[in-house]
Amino acid sequence: MLLGVAGCFGNLLGSIGVHQPSIAESDVRFELVKFEDRIRFERSYPLVLTAQGGAFEHQEWHVSLERNSLQTNFSALNSLVFSENLISIDGATHGDLPVFAVYQANRRWLTMSVTAEHAAQSKPSRLDAYTSWFDAASNLKNFETWFIGKTLERFQRLSRAGSSSVFNDELTWINSAIQCALPDATGIEYDMELRALVVEMDDRKIPFNDLSDGQRGMVALFADIARRICLLNPHMGKDVLSKTNGIIVIDELDIHLHPGWQRTIAPALKKAFPSVQFIAASHSPQVIGSLQPGEVILLNNHDGSHPKATYGLDSSSILEEVMGVPQREPEIEELLDQLFSTLENNELEKARSQLDALKKKAPDLPEFAGAEALLKRKEIIGR
Repeated sequence: MLLGVAGCFGNLLGSIGVHQPSIAESDVRFELVKFEDRIRFERSYPLVLTAQGGAFEHQEWHVSLERNSLQTNFSALNSLVFSENLISIDGATHGDLPVFAVYQANRRWLTMSVTAEHAAQSKPSRLDAYTSWFDAASNLKNFETWFIGKTLERFQRLSRAGSSSVFNDELTWINSAIQCALPDATGIEYDMELRALVVEMDDRKIPFNDLSDGQRGMVALFADIARRICLLNPHMGKDVLSKTNGIIVIDELDIHLHPGWQRTIAPALKKAFPSVQFIAASHSPQVIGSLQPGEVILLNNHDGSHPKATYGLDSSSILEEVMGVPQREPEIEELLDQLFSTLENNELEKARSQLDALKKKAPDLPEFAGAEALLKRKEIIGR
């Protein structure tokens, strides 16, 4: 589903020479065709992706793959319009560029040991923000190179100006985004002595690769989105993170995250990048509970619908009422129902036996206190 969303705007970037994935034959679903008792599996063509949204004043476009076609087709008129608008924006102009990136579920965010010498020779372009856009977390080399280069720029400006004003720069803006995600973190920096990226958190400097998967994922996601935005629109200055729009697709938004961070990641993304549209997949009740019903789409048999309530609900309620998952193990729920039904029927010996058996299976259920009290009362008064 998310890759289908990403496929709708892939050709926009192809028009300016950025590599984009095409729809593959394997993406086309099979249709089972019967000829009496003979079965054949045929691809169901054409495969068409249709998008509705705002891009250079156009509201709808489509991408399709026809049978025996070697390439995907982009609606011709809109493709021309998009190409003309994007190509007209080069490094010498101040036209706004939208951010596009897809963060797939297999992201691990491991650094690549980029040297300061290599970073010093890099010459970043605005269009570098679209490099590896379809698998934005595939490696951190581009991020490291850019970040170390910016650190060297800061040192040079500081040595020339001798003023703290040099710290109101893109590194500062990236760290402000990280602080939206992790309020206890000062941010990320390149340590010249350690020759490594480090994150200052809880008054400690921790090498980036030594962070937990969850910590590393939060820092890297926010930092990489901010880096891409800073690259795209340098003319926006300090407002670049708040004013740049675009689409970010994130699969398994909650991956590797502690439940507490699952509850805060969606609001933090909206706070850090208020003009960006995020399209994310998640199975976390904590993530769902941090969003308004209109921001959540439930996919049931490929039909999308909004839940009646989400924001502010506890996780157990979301599991049962929104996701259709019982709050507890069905076997235990059934045994509890049987126990209280037996008590209701005054079958006290049977109830005592059921209670003892249930305690062995799940010894700490809060319902036991009520069941014990009810059983003792019935044993005393006989009903």
